[in-house]
Amino acid sequence: MLNLFSTAIPLLGNYLSAQKQKKQAQEALQEQHQQYEQDLSKLDSLFNRSYYSNMLDRSDVRSLLGDLREQMTETTQSLKNQASITGATPELVTATQKAQNQAYGKAVSQVAGYATAWKENALQNYLTARNALEAYYRPVKSNYMSNILGNSGFNSSTSPLNFLKNMFN
Repeated sequence: MLNLFSTAIPLLGNYLSAQKQKKQAQEALQEQHQQYEQDLSKLDSLFNRSYYSNMLDRSDVRSLLGDLREQMTETTQSLKNQASITGATPELVTATQKAQNQAYGKAVSQVAGYATAWKENALQNYLTARNALEAYYRPVKSNYMSNILGNSGFNSSTSPLNFLKNMFN
């Protein structure tokens, strides 16, 4: 009987140690999985912000279009002043304003065209970054899913606890 206990106590100690290590490994996997989820969330947020943003709301585009409008206003005012001095007809001022408005419309259309290229670039950058993130965390995800599904590599039929049960049966 003493022999039985002298064998069972180390086996039970090994079993408890294995269980503690398994729990620590599960906690580490859970932490890594949470870090993956946070990184993925940041990436998605960055993508959404850049992909779904309105190109016309960007400060550089607003500044460019504002400068163009200001230049058009100055040109129109200068043309009106010159027309009053030279006696030119109002149709000349109107025709110039129409040409300026068409040029402004083309500028806005070009910005919209650049926005399409910008969005395609943002999508490609997102997909590249997401693939890199997936590749980096693939081992973590694999281990995490194995743990969730119970495929931890711990064979319950050869566990010390089952060995002890078999000894007493």
